[in-house]
Formats: sequence, structure tokens, C-alpha cells
Amino acid sequence: MRVHVIDGANGFVASHLIAALLARGDEVIALARASADVVRRRVADALSCLGLRESPAGRLRVRGLALDRPDLGLPVAEVFAEPCVYWHVAALVTFFPRREEELLNVNVTGSANALSAYERHARPGSRYIHVGTAYQCGLESEGPVPEDWPSHAPPDRFRNFYEYSKREAEIALARSRSVREGAALVARLGVMVGHSRTGRALTDYGLYDFLRVIAFFARRTPGERVRIPCHPGSGLHLTPVDTTVSRLLALAAADPERPVSHVVHGTTVPVRDLFGVINDRLPIELVAATPEEIRDRPFSRFEAVVNMRAKYTATYFRHRYDFAWREATAPPAVTPQVLDRLVSWYVKEGLPA
Repeated sequence: MRVHVIDGANGFVASHLIAALLARGDEVIALARASADVVRRRVADALSCLGLRESPAGRLRVRGLALDRPDLGLPVAEVFAEPCVYWHVAALVTFFPRREEELLNVNVTGSANALSAYERHARPGSRYIHVGTAYQCGLESEGPVPEDWPSHAPPDRFRNFYEYSKREAEIALARSRSVREGAALVARLGVMVGHSRTGRALTDYGLYDFLRVIAFFARRTPGERVRIPCHPGSGLHLTPVDTTVSRLLALAAADPERPVSHVVHGTTVPVRDLFGVINDRLPIELVAATPEEIRDRPFSRFEAVVNMRAKYTATYFRHRYDFAWREATAPPAVTPQVLDRLVSWYVKEGLPA
């Protein structure tokens, strides 16, 4: 049994990670700005999502987290009493404008503070795992994005400031003592989605933000045809939470071949296939269109409104991404059956009434 310290514990990935660790008998110290009741409820939901009924109350310790305070405001003597795996999962995820300062405070300065607390207090034999995003690559598109430390790029080289902030956090980590000593790893995730066997999702980000927007218009004005600008070869690196957590745990337990890993599969879900499943489940016809097709026949008023509302997530349809990946760290590919499950569950259970 190892001790795992996990910040951002009430988040989607972190709560499922905690649930999986508790289920296999490990000790977990959960760190979060949210109250202990909220964290325990999120972890209980994740245990249920993973098909487990065990209550986490007996073995889960929850402590308050403040990314902007010295030592994160933690009782460091307790949190770092034993060698641990420290998972830095806490992050602000938003694609909306005018959040730049907040993104820098949480994702860059907050990450640096988490690393600093770990390096000051963690016992020998500990390991630091930074959970990042494969999309820190920004608009780089020539060849597969390597599993390597990034170099600095200006904010205009990214689709949104969130990507920029996550890249800056990795650049700071690359210069750290933990990396020099081989005690730090980066796990870059793809587009997080729900459980591969049930479709259940406890998040409204990413794919689900897009589904929520499309469902709103489909139910309000059923039967409309909407073109969405897409790269001809666009596909999504969807990563179900259950298989992603399994690969994260395997990565944490192994001797790393290299410090940076893409926890994605090389086989993507074509955007056209995603649109087909959505069209089967909602009263709307989404069509993947090239920018040239839209230029030659401009949007109708309805199409323009839908695209404006969906623009923060739909921007990922406009590029084709390739990431270097290894079978040992990649979750299984999302099959058409799993894709249908993911969309169907959210349409039936996850959308606002």
C-alpha cells in the first residue's frame, strides 16, 4: 500500500483516480478547495460510476487546499509524513475569454506552488506526477507532437489561454530539481469523457459542453441542418475516464522510459462519426463542412448562432492533431459502440431538463 496525495480532488479526473486507489486498498489524502463533504460525495459518485459500492469515508482523508498560500495551506507534517505519490491534478479549465489572469494564477503560479511544497516536504522515494493536456501543443501541427518538454510560445500560438497556461506550467516543471532527479512525470490527457462501459459522465466540459449547446438548439428548433467548420481529417482523441485512470496508475507504478507521456490512443474518433451519432440521438442534422464550403455558401442566421454558441469547444474540430504515443500508456481506442454509449447516456441523463 502506498500513500497518494491528490490535489484538485473534487474534479472529474481526480475523483475517479481517488476512487480507483481506494478500491485497490491504497491510502489517499485528498486536497481540495471544496469542503470535505463535497469531495466525499464526488468520490462516492466516482466509485459508483466505476461499478463499486464501497464507501470512502473510512480511509479517505480530506484536507483544505489553497494554491495561492505558502505550502498550499496544508498541514505538511501530516500530508508528507511518509513517501508518497503526489498527483497535481488541480487546474482551472475554461476556454472563455477575459479569464487570463485567473488561468495564470491557478495553472501556472498554483502549479509552481504545488511543486514547491512537494520539493520542500516530500520524503525520499516520493514521486510527483503533473496531469496536463496533450493540447498544450497549441497550433503546432507538423508531424506528431513529441513526448518531450515544450518550449515557450506566445499566447497567439494557442487556440485559447487555457492551453497556453498549461504549457507554461510544464516549462516551469521542466526546470525543477524533481525532474533533474528523475522523480517527476507529466501525463498529458486527451479529451476526457465518461465511463467506457456505461457512458456515464460526471463532467460538463469538453465534448459535453458541445453536446449541451447542440441539444439546446435541437430541442428549441428541431429538424434544422447546421454546418460546423471542420478540418477534412479532424478526429478527437477521446479518453474514457475509467481506462485513462487505469493507465495513469500503471504509469505511476512503472520505471518511466521518459518523463513526458501522452495518455492518448493514436486512433481518433472522426468528427463526422461523432456528428452521425449526435444526429441519431437529437433532432438536428450536424454536417462537417470545410471552410471553403462555408465561404462559398455562407451560414444561415440559425447556423451562425449555433456556431457562435459552440465556438469555444468546436474550435478543436478545425485542426488535425497527431500525438506521439505508446501502447503501454495509451487507453484503448474508443470504438463506435463506446462512442454511442457516451453520447446516448449524456442525452438521456446528463442534459439539463
